[in-house]
Amino acid sequence: MRHASAMKRGIRTATHPARPDIQGLRALAVGLVVIYHLRPEALAGGFIGVDVFFVISGFLIIGSLARETTKQGSVSILAFYARRIRRLFPASAAVLAAVLLGTVLLLPQSRWQGISADVIFSLLQVQNWHQALSAVSYAGATEAVSPLQHFWSLAVEEQFYLVIPLFFLVLAAVARRSGRASGALIVPAMAVTALASFAYSIHLSNSEHTMAYFATGTRIWELAAGGLAALLPAMGRTSAVRAAVLGWAGMAAVVVPVFFLTTAMPFPGSVAAIPVLGTAAILRTGAAASSVAWSVSRVLGIRPMTFIGDVSYSLYLWHWPVIVFAVALLGRAPGILEAALLAALSLVLAAASYYGVEQRFRHPAPRATARHAAPGRSAWAGHRRVYVAAFCSALLVAVASWTPWQVVEVKRAQLSTALSDRDYPGAQAWSERPAAVPAGMPVRPDPAVAMQDLPATAAGSCGVYDPAKVPDSDCWFGSADQPGTPEIVVVGDSHAGQFVDPLIAVSEKIPLRIRAMVRNGCPFALTPPRSADTVYTNCSAQNAVTAAKIIEQKPDLVLVAGMREAGYRKALGWRWTPESPLVDGYVQTLSLLRDAGLRVAVLADTPFPGGNPVECLQEHGHADKCGTPAAEALAGGEDSLVVAAGRVPGVETTDLSRHFCRDGVCPAVIGNVLVYRDNHMTNTFAKSLAPDLAVALRLS
Repeated sequence: MRHASAMKRGIRTATHPARPDIQGLRALAVGLVVIYHLRPEALAGGFIGVDVFFVISGFLIIGSLARETTKQGSVSILAFYARRIRRLFPASAAVLAAVLLGTVLLLPQSRWQGISADVIFSLLQVQNWHQALSAVSYAGATEAVSPLQHFWSLAVEEQFYLVIPLFFLVLAAVARRSGRASGALIVPAMAVTALASFAYSIHLSNSEHTMAYFATGTRIWELAAGGLAALLPAMGRTSAVRAAVLGWAGMAAVVVPVFFLTTAMPFPGSVAAIPVLGTAAILRTGAAASSVAWSVSRVLGIRPMTFIGDVSYSLYLWHWPVIVFAVALLGRAPGILEAALLAALSLVLAAASYYGVEQRFRHPAPRATARHAAPGRSAWAGHRRVYVAAFCSALLVAVASWTPWQVVEVKRAQLSTALSDRDYPGAQAWSERPAAVPAGMPVRPDPAVAMQDLPATAAGSCGVYDPAKVPDSDCWFGSADQPGTPEIVVVGDSHAGQFVDPLIAVSEKIPLRIRAMVRNGCPFALTPPRSADTVYTNCSAQNAVTAAKIIEQKPDLVLVAGMREAGYRKALGWRWTPESPLVDGYVQTLSLLRDAGLRVAVLADTPFPGGNPVECLQEHGHADKCGTPAAEALAGGEDSLVVAAGRVPGVETTDLSRHFCRDGVCPAVIGNVLVYRDNHMTNTFAKSLAPDLAVALRLS
């Protein structure tokens, strides 16, 4: 009973309503995030502002639920969720609606469906998982940044809010059954939860860094740390001066890391404990140190800081869409003056959102509150209006997101319609016997859906081939399996996968079986790429197994292709060292295949377009301004794969670049067909290469 009594005393001490330093801490957190997003080179570790927010949320929410559990012996789930809805949903719904409107007015149609989908992910509070699964894929690396990407942290908190009251209900039930005070199990249970989540965070951060950053389980310990800061016994015996010193130590733990932490580190693993514990220390010592003039709590409690803290939630919501739309309009990152103007605009929008939306819905009218609290009314009746209003608002936003989606969906249906070779010759317009190009035809695929004009390898696991997981019977295309039918293996990265569909087109005229063994973002080499401090050995290790499987299969032809090393630097930030160059890795794999007596052909990489041809076409309406100078498209040094082919006797080399560039320019549209969807060909243009590819490979 003494422990339960201490628990009650500690919780009561933490309930002082006047904690302006917490608002100031929120201001610090949002300031770090905004500066990081505007000028990441100035504050490389500013992303830890999100971690500060998590700790603050845990401190307030867990502390509040613990007090309710201790006092009432239970938790009102309906009341808790209603408070969270009133606090968080109105402002987020307003931002989602504004982003939809801005998307339709300011962004090209090629982005409409992606952002419409992000609206739904954000409404359902699963944006963090969408970001995690997108970011860990190579496809996600080439997509434009979403103006709703920052909703991932809100999703983590909402998922936490969904389960934490249930957590307290279970603890209260266990306490009742064991005859203990209702709050007796809270601290040990929270500590165990924090330790388990922290251990999981360290493990996943070291093995799957990007997934760990967005996952909910790797962030629970940060919220729990805030909760423990609220639940531990009050600092009654700690002098105000000592508390002030501890507060400044906590501030140092928050501020100093922003100058040396980077996203390349395994975050939020053990390194995240520095700002998390620092934030917890500031929260723990704030009340005890408030009488000291030079304490952190007094500095954080000054009016400018508390004002920004008041609007911090809305500021977080608004600043990222403002930045993304500005970058889209400017076509580049903002300069220093532009960044300052964007920060000011975000603050103005945040203030308007706070006073016009947040406060209006967070604090219902006294008359309505009294009516809801009338005796005899059920818990549901008291909060029904909140839930109904939230559901209707969410439904309205979801329906609004369907409109731009459907506009693009109508155009997407065109992708399944076969194009006339006479009207849309594509690459055949520049073949040895050029096809005529009719004037006045609309470009196909429509730029609005070009990003969805994907090769056959985009389906299933055929674009992320893993020799240990993909059965040998999968990823076969072309003619039926008949004895004597020639077999071609296509191996390499996503640039190799582009040539599967042209070969499928060839197989419609001559018997041919095609096996795709391509892995996006993985050149068919035995030397691993690097990115900052990370070495991607998984790719090169799998290539050795893939080569052995190809040798075992004994195909009639092995077709190898891959993106230039300069393309990897531009698209993914990958590089190879002088001690382990990409050329040597290619030589090793090509030699393995040739030593086994296989016929091997290498395709030179396609030219790399400058900018985004899809968005350029949508902006200008015609292709004249959207071409790339050939010197730029083919810049960045020699093609490592072609160089390696020249070092391995018997390897054939084919270069189709004459189908892409002429008179010093690589156009965005050739033969009425859009050439690129990003740095990859549209599948429509790729298939138009089929006749010349067949000749080059001596297939016909």
